[in-house]
Amino acid sequence: MKVLRYVLAFVITIGMLYIAQSNSRGKPDFYSHTENGYTFEYIANASAFENEGFKVSLKITSTHDEKIKPVLRSLKKEQDLTTNPSKFGSVILKPDDSLENIYFTTLSIGEKGGRQLYYFEIRDNVGGRLASFTTPSGDPFVMKFIGHVPPLVLYSHIFFMFATVFLITLGTIKGIELIQNKIETRSLVVTYFLATLFAFLGGYPFGFMMNSYAFGTIWEGVPFGTDATDNKTQLLFVYLLFIVLAGLGYLTRGKFGKNIFSSKTLGALGSVGFFLMLAIYLIPHSIQFEPFLTKAVCWGWISLVAFVYLAGWLTAVKKRS
Repeated sequence: MKVLRYVLAFVITIGMLYIAQSNSRGKPDFYSHTENGYTFEYIANASAFENEGFKVSLKITSTHDEKIKPVLRSLKKEQDLTTNPSKFGSVILKPDDSLENIYFTTLSIGEKGGRQLYYFEIRDNVGGRLASFTTPSGDPFVMKFIGHVPPLVLYSHIFFMFATVFLITLGTIKGIELIQNKIETRSLVVTYFLATLFAFLGGYPFGFMMNSYAFGTIWEGVPFGTDATDNKTQLLFVYLLFIVLAGLGYLTRGKFGKNIFSSKTLGALGSVGFFLMLAIYLIPHSIQFEPFLTKAVCWGWISLVAFVYLAGWLTAVKKRS
């Protein structure tokens, strides 16, 4: 049974990581658009390494006979992200493969943490716009500037987060078994303690280093920022810490801390861990929400977990008195 438990947890962990990878917003996306007889086909990269040139190329086909004049419109150095796209600078695209109707130019990539906005146009001989190509929402494409992350930092972060997912999955299986009285309560709490430890190491020290090397920031979770990725880590860590504190007496065999929930209640809380993690992982990586919504969700979740813990603690105190 123990071997089957670990194998099942490992298989589910691989599936979870596949979901996370599939939902990532950092992957190249294919876009296609047709306007006034011109068809654009483009694979957009979400990021590029700082202080390097990045080749932007797209395919343009036309039902018209005349020679086309494709242009890339992008932010000038003196402009910022609030600039009206109609005021962006212009660079004429050069033919890259005339047989395939592919055109290109090179974008200058700035310091990590910055970004470039751009879109494409077809112009006539007097500068008039014949067609334009943006994202489906009508906004410019966005290219984020990132830094190189040292392999030791990157692989350590990946290992700790992989271990966290595995241990939470294992803890969920143990939570179900605890409800059925098949394991001891301490076994569940130890598993969640290890999950909490790995989540802390992967999400905070190594997460800080990942952010610093890649984006030039340290931490943008509440209360310091509204980055969705950092806050997803924080939501999960708060719940893991809650389970460990709730079962501290079981963990230390009564030497430190008190148990504020029964074994079956801890089993139920433990079995919820996987579904919370699943909900978090279904949120695409690198997606960003409206800042007020992000703060409301994060502070609301932290307050709810604190309230449940406090309510359980007060109930346990009354029972002991």
